[in-house]
Amino acid sequence: MIGNAAEWTRSAYRPYPYNAADGRDDPAAPGRKVVRGGSWYDRPQRATASFRMAYQPWQAVFDVGFRIIVEVPEELARK
Repeated sequence: MIGNAAEWTRSAYRPYPYNAADGRDDPAAPGRKVVRGGSWYDRPQRATASFRMAYQPWQAVFDVGFRIIVEVPEELARK
């Protein structure tokens, strides 16, 4: 699906290297959010999951979409 539309994530944009302790994985973290992958509008080198950009959560972007996920409670996942 990479290349159809870039995808919003719920991670806050923080510089690399990755550090889980900096709060980037908290959905309520303020600031810009990570958008991964490229879209039909971008150059081919952006069509990879490792490419990321940062946008404000309120910002409307015409070539960015999202995927719906369902987080299964841990006790149900073990069954």
